[in-house]
Amino acid sequence: MSSTPERMPLPSLAEIRRVLARLFIPAASAIEHVLAWSAFRRLHQARARLSHYRRRGDPLPQDL
Repeated sequence: MSSTPERMPLPSLAEIRRVLARLFIPAASAIEHVLAWSAFRRLHQARARLSHYRRRGDPLPQDL
């Protein structure tokens, strides 16, 4: 883990659709698992975005 706080991006439409499907379809996973997956995915996206900026040597955007 890095020492700087990372701002997680908003969930995408596909992610919202997946979360809702998992929450309202009877065979869906437990709510805790679904929400944990969503948080993991957004954190992974934030880390990847930061890594890509750093690797290219571009200045970091203000919203990071």
